Amino acid sequence: MHLSGSEIVRMPKPQGGFTLVELTAVITIVGALSAVALPRYMDTMRSARIAKMELARHAVNESAQIYHLKWMLAGSPAAATVLGEVEMNGAGYPTSAGILVAAGLTDHYDTRVAGVIAADPQHPACRLVYAPASGTSSANYADGAGC
Repeated sequence: MHLSGSEIVRMPKPQGGFTLVELTAVITIVGALSAVALPRYMDTMRSARIAKMELARHAVNESAQIYHLKWMLAGSPAAATVLGEVEMNGAGYPTSAGILVAAGLTDHYDTRVAGVIAADPQHPACRLVYAPASGTSSANYADGAGC
């Protein structure tokens, strides 16, 4: 018997794809990796925010002392004054707005609340509070809570 080209029976192509076992294995591996990687990622992000706040605290404390010395050299004026672009209070320390300029913290921090410098708007508890009357700051992020 002789078959012509139009009479050849073609076998159906097998469909490509993954088997249920392969999909289950991949989902299990991805789940295990994310269970390990996600907490490490969160810890790394928290550590980065704490380091960022430590830099801000250092900048605030140093700037307050530098501008207090500048105020003393300017004759210790009793009234509020401006040294350079930094607003100073009668006690000789930068005001809440002045410390942001003095320490260079106007960018990359959440400074919407006067005297409060937060890591970012998503983590308002990760912050330090500046006291313009004494030129000191207190941090509430030392234990990592809220960061």
